[in-house]
Amino acid sequence: MFRLSQWLISRVAVIYAIIFIFCLTCVDLKTLAMRVKTRHLNDAIPNFSDMIIFSKDQNARKDLDWRPYKNYFELILRYIPDDFITKQLLGFVDYYTGQEPQAIALFKSSSVMNGRLLFWSNYDLGVLYYKKSMWPQAAEYLLKAIRSNTQLTVFLMRDSLIYRQIAASPFFRYSLSDEIMDAQSKAYVLLLSSLCYMKQYDKVILISNLAIENPSLSYKDAFYFYAGLGFFETDQMEKAFLLFQKSLTIEKNNPEVYYYIANIYEKAGQLEQAREFLQISYGLHQKNDPRFPYESNTNLRFF
Repeated sequence: MFRLSQWLISRVAVIYAIIFIFCLTCVDLKTLAMRVKTRHLNDAIPNFSDMIIFSKDQNARKDLDWRPYKNYFELILRYIPDDFITKQLLGFVDYYTGQEPQAIALFKSSSVMNGRLLFWSNYDLGVLYYKKSMWPQAAEYLLKAIRSNTQLTVFLMRDSLIYRQIAASPFFRYSLSDEIMDAQSKAYVLLLSSLCYMKQYDKVILISNLAIENPSLSYKDAFYFYAGLGFFETDQMEKAFLLFQKSLTIEKNNPEVYYYIANIYEKAGQLEQAREFLQISYGLHQKNDPRFPYESNTNLRFF
């Protein structure tokens, strides 16, 4: 009986020893895997300075090497497939490396998080379709960008490891809140332009008024211009004239405003005033101010 007990105890001890060693091995393997993953990610972190410079001035770095960014973002998605921030950034890189279908797929898959619209993916989809003259699709995503919660987007950016790495660059001297508000203002401009191309002037008037009433938005002169254009195209010349004049009090160098005021004077039979404003419009056009038309030089962004 004593020998049987010893035999059972020894067998149980061996089993426990095996279980203990197995657990240790699993812990070690998990730890090792985590260390390998961390090392891979740390080794792949690119210098974000070129990407930052490109985002602010896309003529500054035409020879930009996108491979380090693409490799880094793809590596993160290999470990975290549903990372919305990384998908947005990889979509930006894919677009500028000529992989537009992949970019569109990434933007669409990162445009909504738990039922909430995310700004940058919807904005970039809107800009992308605008550049392709696909006005209904552009308007759809630009409207979603406008409706998105920009505070949520700023929170996600500040909470993101990648954006903290981007912000650590000496070339990053920007406020995320200011940049996203500037982009939202631009989204309104592109949305209004898209609606004009579709001749949906009632919506142009409505959305222009909403933009004018929003104190956080910039480009107020553009919103008054588009509101005036909406009334001009619906043959409400008095309202159009007042709105064009209001636009000029904010920005006096937009040649399009003078052109439409000249048209109003011509329709009213005031030909001398019409010629005067046409001459001003022509002179401003000759200056080739890159700010005009308002929707010019709009590119994809990630901050």
